Amino acid sequence: MKVVIAPDSFKESLTAKQVCDAVQAGLSRVWKEAEFVSVPVADGGEGTVQSLVDATGGRIVDVSVKGPLFKYVEGSMAFWEITTLR
Repeated sequence: MKVVIAPDSFKESLTAKQVCDAVQAGLSRVWKEAEFVSVPVADGGEGTVQSLVDATGGRIVDVSVKGPLFKYVEGSMAFWEITTLR
């Protein structure tokens, strides 16, 4: 049996990847012979950047940036390598 696990994040508690891992851990206790495919997803809101980073092996870097009032605030940027499919 193949089981596809494709959750969104749990707001302010778990990333989509962490939800995938937790669901797989629980289901594998019951379905020991199953093949699991994890696909962390996001709907464009909170958790979207983290899902992209998890899916691509990217990374998030914390930076100090100027906000709309020109005061420095803490922010973050995501980096990942995009390869061309052939």
